[in-house]
Amino acid sequence: MEDVEKKLQGQIDRLKVIRKDKGCTTAQANLKQASDFEVYKRADEGVLSSARVIQRAKDGKLVDGSGATCDELAKIIAIDKKAVQFEKDKIEAQGSKADPAEKKIVLEAEKAIEKQLVKLAGLQKSKGC
Repeated sequence: MEDVEKKLQGQIDRLKVIRKDKGCTTAQANLKQASDFEVYKRADEGVLSSARVIQRAKDGKLVDGSGATCDELAKIIAIDKKAVQFEKDKIEAQGSKADPAEKKIVLEAEKAIEKQLVKLAGLQKSKGC
């Protein structure tokens, strides 16, 4: 088993050198938004969270999605839907006591995520997912 692992690691190391020598970029560098790499990685690992979606929406840094696989898109869409529902529930729970400034921020994040859902669904369709 150790011999196989050493062989594989040797091959990975050789490929990294070849990529560097040829001036090839990494997968992360090929994305429209470098920050998408971490989201795709978390999608692959099954550890996406609504809180991060909401924060990215507030920061205006939602995932581009064009570099995602069909499986990653499905996972991102699912967590985005949960994030939208969370934001709706948050506003509803506060009712008339909600701070107008906070309510505005939450509604803007909600709208951004809903817009993102439409975009990602379109990407799914164009990729034949």
